[in-house]
Amino acid sequence: MIKGYRDLLVWQKAHKLAKEVITHSGLFPLTDEASIIKKQIIRSAISVPANIAEGYGGNKGKVFQNSSTIARREATETDYWLLLCYELDFLDNGTYERMQSGYRELITMLSSLIKKLDTP
Repeated sequence: MIKGYRDLLVWQKAHKLAKEVITHSGLFPLTDEASIIKKQIIRSAISVPANIAEGYGGNKGKVFQNSSTIARREATETDYWLLLCYELDFLDNGTYERMQSGYRELITMLSSLIKKLDTP
């Protein structure tokens, strides 16, 4: 039974991925460019579970659909930042593949949720 946003599988996945982004971004080089990218990837990653929680707290319906759409956009942005980090050698191949796969799955889950919320 779902009692709150923490019970939602989509939120659990987003939260786990956000923590993984935070952990791995701590290993980025200590350059100005890496610092800017680190702030952006963390911002977009933590925005995903935060928007799911905020939307669920809005008592579902259109508010939840709206917040889930924002969460999907942020997940897609995070997917881009992961690609950039990989291409700049901030992430190794295994880490990138695992995290990218996680975000692709999360985007699919969010798309499904949005579609279900759109059904009357």
